[in-house]
Amino acid sequence: MFFKHILSLKVLIALLLFFGMISLFIGVISINVKDILNLNSTQLEIITLTRIPRVIAILLTGMSLSICGLIMQQLTQNKFVSPTTAGTMDCAKFGILISLIFFSGASFFTQATIASVFALLGSFIFIQILRKIKLKDVIFVP
Repeated sequence: MFFKHILSLKVLIALLLFFGMISLFIGVISINVKDILNLNSTQLEIITLTRIPRVIAILLTGMSLSICGLIMQQLTQNKFVSPTTAGTMDCAKFGILISLIFFSGASFFTQATIASVFALLGSFIFIQILRKIKLKDVIFVP
């Protein structure tokens, strides 16, 4: 059984690397895989300034959402709670919307900070509501 998990992990890591590499070549400006050794300065700039950071951001977001989901499941004692079902992601989207409307000239870091604050506030409100409500069943969040 342990060998089966190791094999599954190796397959998943290989798929992650494969799709991450494919993602480097997908975008508005087409960059072919066969041209990887003969990139001009524009293509190299596109890959290093936009595509590699995009892949890294996607990986970090996925990892952080899974950790947040585990923490929320432990706090609520409910295995079906996740950042999407608890409204954390919706609060972050609302934070981005607020930052775009009221702080349209703000930097990306400022907008991300506002989104993070809204996500934390949304999660805090969700946890506070759960503490006030008496749970009848661990599986369902009232």
